[in-house]
Amino acid sequence: MAAPDIAVAVKDGVVRLSGFVHSYWERDAAEKAAKRVYGVRAVANDIEGKTALTRTDPEIAREAVPELQSHISLPADKIKVTVKSGWVTLEGSVDRQYQKMLAESAVKKLRGVIGVTNNIDCYVLK
Repeated sequence: MAAPDIAVAVKDGVVRLSGFVHSYWERDAAEKAAKRVYGVRAVANDIEGKTALTRTDPEIAREAVPELQSHISLPADKIKVTVKSGWVTLEGSVDRQYQKMLAESAVKKLRGVIGVTNNIDCYVLK
């Protein structure tokens, strides 16, 4: 696999990332790396995903369901997945914040995913 092509521009503590990567995971990793740099106050992530092999929305959706089910701490039956043009939307409810984050992390690494919108509600148990 070829290396991602990312350009970085910085002005007044604001970082702009642009270019192309092969997965949503790489896009997310670049953003997290930029945020860790001392003096960075904001990040504008304009990186685009270009997958080597395009996958259909049904293929991504079919892979997302067992991926969520494979995590024992996730109530997968309470999470619904919608995929449109490679963009995954998660909806439903969980008991803990870490479950919401785990669900997003699980699907963003799937091949063909270009982005994730996490609309899962979190109801903290007392």
